[in-house]
Amino acid sequence: MRERYSMQSHRGLAHAAVIAMAMSLSACASMINPVEPTIVDLSEAVPSAPDWSEPVSDALPQTDWVDSFGDEYLSQLAAKARVDNPSLRRTVAQLDQAFARKRVSRSDLYPTLGVGSTVRRSEGGIGFNAGSTTYSIGFDSSWEVDVVNRIRDQIAADSEGIEASAADIAALELSITSRLASNWFDAIEAGLLVDLSAEEIRTQERSLRLTQRRFESGLTGSSDVRLARSSIASAQAQEQSRLQVRDATLRGIQILTRDYPDAKIDLPADLPALPVFEGAGSPADMLARRPDIIAAERRIAQAGLNVDVARKALYPRLSLSGSVDDQSLNSLGDVFDLKSLALSLTGSLTAPIFQGGQLKAQVASQRAALEIQIETYAETVLTAYQEVENALDAEKRLEAREAALRISLDEAIMAEERLELRYTEGLATILQLLDAQSRRISAEGQIISARAERLSNRVRLHVALGGSGYVRPSDLQENPPVEILGFTLP
Repeated sequence: MRERYSMQSHRGLAHAAVIAMAMSLSACASMINPVEPTIVDLSEAVPSAPDWSEPVSDALPQTDWVDSFGDEYLSQLAAKARVDNPSLRRTVAQLDQAFARKRVSRSDLYPTLGVGSTVRRSEGGIGFNAGSTTYSIGFDSSWEVDVVNRIRDQIAADSEGIEASAADIAALELSITSRLASNWFDAIEAGLLVDLSAEEIRTQERSLRLTQRRFESGLTGSSDVRLARSSIASAQAQEQSRLQVRDATLRGIQILTRDYPDAKIDLPADLPALPVFEGAGSPADMLARRPDIIAAERRIAQAGLNVDVARKALYPRLSLSGSVDDQSLNSLGDVFDLKSLALSLTGSLTAPIFQGGQLKAQVASQRAALEIQIETYAETVLTAYQEVENALDAEKRLEAREAALRISLDEAIMAEERLELRYTEGLATILQLLDAQSRRISAEGQIISARAERLSNRVRLHVALGGSGYVRPSDLQENPPVEILGFTLP
């Protein structure tokens, strides 16, 4: 009885010693780093920032730019698109995939445990010894100690990938919302132009009645009547084109909100007023807020860590392995006691000697991938600078254009009124009247389009500046520590 107790005590001490040694190796691994980390200076990736800078409200990064247009229905559509859009749902699934990749990498920090069983049948002899069947069950375990932080670097790289995927979601959400807002303003513009075509048809029909009376009175020829009818037909054709544009734009909105083809969209009677712009801030503000730039930065960090992982694959690896079966246990219940595995743990140190240049080629491949991400970042930043400056320039140009068009419309209205009176008096021709009417209708249409374009440009400006600013999701938390065999692993 005393011998059995001593044996169990000895096994317990052996278990503690082996596991403590393995845990110590794992804990000390964080202090062993033979490879200098790859560091990229992003300031050298792009040329100097442009010198545009405008005052900006401190609250601007938290401002919901969609609500700033004061269109409640647009805000409702944008909220629905952020939840139901298929592209956005696909990107959310990609974030889940990035989390799963990190869990896969993180699992390499911990031991693996497998179970196997065999059945053996032997024949021979006579009587009671005619044949026999034996069964056995056993466990195998292995563990790579992360001596040079290769696994931890891979986990860190996957974490950067998660951050990039989260920023991708924010960038796509911003893109979808901007497309929705632009389509909404385009749809309102198309609806107003359809109404303008209907008004033009009514105006041309009034001119036709007037011309018909003059023809019947012998004051004009049949050619004037035909010109009036031709103008009506042209207005009707343009009305159909504008109806086609309006309906196609509405279908685009239905697709973005995942409501095609059943959703009924009621367009407002007019475009919303252009909101007061609070300021663009500086290039540094834009770089800190745009989610696509943040995603590009995180992918550079991920690529740098991947280079370190590939370089550390050239170093030796320390592995622990062990196995236990029911023949070496006191009872079958011990098979499920993980402590038994510690008694047969063995260590092995392996180093790559010749693999046909595979590992060095992998390092070169990861370095090239890093260069690709750096150039992608540079392209993204330069495009962002261009988008902001184009939108800022368009703000001023479109405002001046609308002011000039309003003057043109006022003059066209007065000219039409004057020529209609002169035509009634027989002092102007039908061509002069139709030309004046066409100029007035055209000026009204250009005013509508100019207002819609200013609204769409404001959307582009908000997107170029990063929308309401990227906020890191709260669910991007590090995984909690894992406890194995009474020891806690980070």
